[in-house]
Amino acid sequence: MEKHPALGLGQLRGLEGRDESKKLWLKLTRIVNNISGPTRPMKSWIKYWADKKSTVRSKVQGCGGDPNSLCSNIEKKIWDVFLANDNSRTNRGAVKQESHYTEDNFFNEDSMDQNHVESDPVLAFEEPVADAEERQMAVMEKLVKVMSDQAAAMTQLAHASHVNAQAMERLAEASHIQARAIERLANTFDTISAATHDVRNAIVDIDATMKRFYSTSPT
Repeated sequence: MEKHPALGLGQLRGLEGRDESKKLWLKLTRIVNNISGPTRPMKSWIKYWADKKSTVRSKVQGCGGDPNSLCSNIEKKIWDVFLANDNSRTNRGAVKQESHYTEDNFFNEDSMDQNHVESDPVLAFEEPVADAEERQMAVMEKLVKVMSDQAAAMTQLAHASHVNAQAMERLAEASHIQARAIERLANTFDTISAATHDVRNAIVDIDATMKRFYSTSPT
């Protein structure tokens, strides 16, 4: 794509330009479909390229024309190579100008020579892999966040279980103290009962003694 900037900018117009575009896009499609990543028809790759440029242009324009706002290396490369000096069109105009590539009467893969032998690949179009890696990284980040939240929840559950165990220990200790108090109270009642019995026996003995004393006294 870098060796054919006119193709990247959608500037191949007219009959000869359109025919050249067909050949170059067919070549590009074969190359990118043979590398790791998604496999798409030519029309899909053409639309992908137009949408990608539109996205990059929108990001830069949305940040006051500052290309440093671009995050990925491929977006920076697209800006530097194709869009930095292409200020003649707006975002909408760029998409409109390239839309002729996706017309049915423009691109028919069956009309191309499928037995045509391509020269050594000269286009490095690795964006699908980058997109896949970005999506994978996003999924991994979400997974890490979920696992972090789960770990925090487990920590809180462990803390709550520890607090509950301590409360149960204090309750058991309080129950043991209460049982000892009840036992001491029962012993006290037993002592009182025994003392009361002894007092009663003493009173009975005193009563018997007094009766004997008065019965033996002279009248």
